[in-house]
Amino acid sequence: MRILALVAACAALAAPAARAQQDTTTRARTRADSIARAVQDSIALMKELGGALSADTTRAAPSGTGAQTGPTNPRLLPDFSTVGDFIADLSPKRSTQGDGTRLGVREVEIAVQAVVDPYFRGDVFLGISDLEGLSIEQAYLTTTSLPNQLELKLGRFLMPFGKQNTTHRHDLHTIEYPYVLQRFLSADGLKGTGFWGSRVFAPVGFFQELSLTVVDRVGERDDLLISSEPPNRTLGGLGYSARLRNYVDISEAANLELSFSAMTGRREQLVYPFYFAPPPGGTNAVNARQSTLAVDATYRWRPLQQGLYHSFMVQGELLHQINEDFPQLVSDCVTNCTVPVAYQPGSYVGSPRDFTGGYVYSRYQSSQRTFLGARVDVVQDPLQFGSTLRAGSAYFEFFPSEFSKLVLGYEGVSQAGAVFLNRLLAQATFSLGPHKPHPF
Repeated sequence: MRILALVAACAALAAPAARAQQDTTTRARTRADSIARAVQDSIALMKELGGALSADTTRAAPSGTGAQTGPTNPRLLPDFSTVGDFIADLSPKRSTQGDGTRLGVREVEIAVQAVVDPYFRGDVFLGISDLEGLSIEQAYLTTTSLPNQLELKLGRFLMPFGKQNTTHRHDLHTIEYPYVLQRFLSADGLKGTGFWGSRVFAPVGFFQELSLTVVDRVGERDDLLISSEPPNRTLGGLGYSARLRNYVDISEAANLELSFSAMTGRREQLVYPFYFAPPPGGTNAVNARQSTLAVDATYRWRPLQQGLYHSFMVQGELLHQINEDFPQLVSDCVTNCTVPVAYQPGSYVGSPRDFTGGYVYSRYQSSQRTFLGARVDVVQDPLQFGSTLRAGSAYFEFFPSEFSKLVLGYEGVSQAGAVFLNRLLAQATFSLGPHKPHPF
């Protein structure tokens, strides 16, 4: 009996241990199953992401439709951004805008930018305005993997000539380009279509950048001027430019940039006096060489501890334009002329002389979001046969955020033979999307 009682007691003591071991085994199995399911879910999610990031970015439509849906990988979509540029011309006498408006949208710029592949980056800027309609502002490929810090652009771009020409008009510190750039280059920035090569190096202890371009033509084409042959018929008629940019740190709070630019090429110049429309079957222009030299300097001061609230900049550019003197006139009418004598070649009224001009601009940051600026312009105006144009302007800039800007500007313009012009302008710009900053 004692033996049976001892066995029963041992069985009673072993039962809880067995149940505990069974519970432990069940919990371990349940935990293993949970881990296995989590691993399977993770693998499935990784496969789904891998499929989305694969080279095949399109999903086939239902059989027989022959159509395709959009990309399954949204990361392959480029960056889209839009910039709006509004102008209010409150000048007391009249509107000074090209389209004669007092209140208007000067331009809306649409930018499409993305990395094309490991070798190129693509940038496209489209401009939309009531005056010019839709136009290609810039569209170029940029290399990203050339050796020795070389960079090459192919397409249409703002010419690397001088300092401010490489900045879009809506991103200027002033409302418009300085007058010397408007008269010598273009009112909305000189563009070129061709090749742009550049390299950054530091052979003498400070940074230097050399930019070389070859473009289809120098300056904008004027449809009213017709020459006997295109200016770019030979390689010598293409546009060539070079810019050497030097950058040096003066102290921890100040730096200096000094650059030299040169550009040359052939462009149409008016021949027949005061007749901007050629006679039937004839020409009214001749291809003449035009070269421009420039030097620009920029001094910046931004203290390390107060750089968010105070800064100062002074900038200036000096340009000299060299025009070919009375080039040999070429016209289909020279040997077989059937038009009145008044239309025959013989009077060159294009640009028979050289012109010089420049500006000085300063800008002071008075608070985190406000800036005060002033500019002085002096230029021998090619549009007024070299008479001197003088202008002084003052600007107040306010940045509600990094995506918007408000500018109020006053400008006084004086030119020989013209009435002194007072201009009062206001500008508002905004940016939607990841708009890339412009060159430093």
